[in-house]
Amino acid sequence: MPSSLWLHTDRLSVEVRPDKGADITSITERATGIDILSRTPWGRRDLAGTPVTGDSRADLLARYGGGWQQLVPNAGDERTVNGVRRGFHGEAAIVSWSVVDADDSRIQLATGLITAPLRLTRTLHLDGPTLNVRDTVHNTAEEPIPVMWVQHPGFGAPFIDEHCTISTPARTVLTDAEQPDNAMPPDTRAAFPLVPTADGGTVDLRQVPGPGSRRSVFACLTDFDAGWYTINSLTAGFGIRLAWDTTVLPHAWLWQECHASNGFPWYRRAYVVAIEPANVLPGAPSPACSARGQAPLLPAGTSWTSDIALSITDLR
Repeated sequence: MPSSLWLHTDRLSVEVRPDKGADITSITERATGIDILSRTPWGRRDLAGTPVTGDSRADLLARYGGGWQQLVPNAGDERTVNGVRRGFHGEAAIVSWSVVDADDSRIQLATGLITAPLRLTRTLHLDGPTLNVRDTVHNTAEEPIPVMWVQHPGFGAPFIDEHCTISTPARTVLTDAEQPDNAMPPDTRAAFPLVPTADGGTVDLRQVPGPGSRRSVFACLTDFDAGWYTINSLTAGFGIRLAWDTTVLPHAWLWQECHASNGFPWYRRAYVVAIEPANVLPGAPSPACSARGQAPLLPAGTSWTSDIALSITDLR
């Protein structure tokens, strides 16, 4: 199995890792040579040399080089479902996928999971400035299965900096109930984009924090009028627009780690901004939101399909 597959057009080059979660590890705008996706401080690892600790969070992070993952059947902390422990951020992002078909503009991959009776397929089609990603989750069992599903694209420097702006038709921000060092108070609802901060101020979530901001944010965007967001980079001279179907993924997790978090795994070394379409609110049920962490049921023998389009947009 190849460790990387590539898609190319005159505008974009895209790298995909079938040996590790069918991750999209690079999306490069060819005129500038800028890769819009994030990279962890330790970079992309040779999986054969990755340590196994028995801690699902540490083990996933050891394999996480940045980029765009698909989190299935779990997202967030590990939990027990139907008597089986589902690891941190799920199984789909760490297993190998089979290559069904591939050429310069289209790749189709598939895998089956063990921690849940699910068959996954992923088709990537590159068309000019647009990467189209179709993911399908199929329940192979004869009973309904609770399934968390989160698309996990993270964006980083040099595309991301303090001159970037975010736009989205989400109407509500739900802050995390437990995340330590969050810039915003826990378990709070606010109207996007102006959200109270833990120190009594206000933050405008349309403005991306710079690498020296020491900001850590974890929240969820919801109540979308339509499923899309843009991130415009004045420094790069282009932006991105990511669009998806909110009937399948009605929320989007918001994560910003800007050289803020002490200790494992970041040690104040990470700079990443992520907006992640999701079918579930993050965390566990809380006083302000009992629906947190409540995975939808995928009926027996049926499938969900997610279509996402990421496009490069010109600013100059």
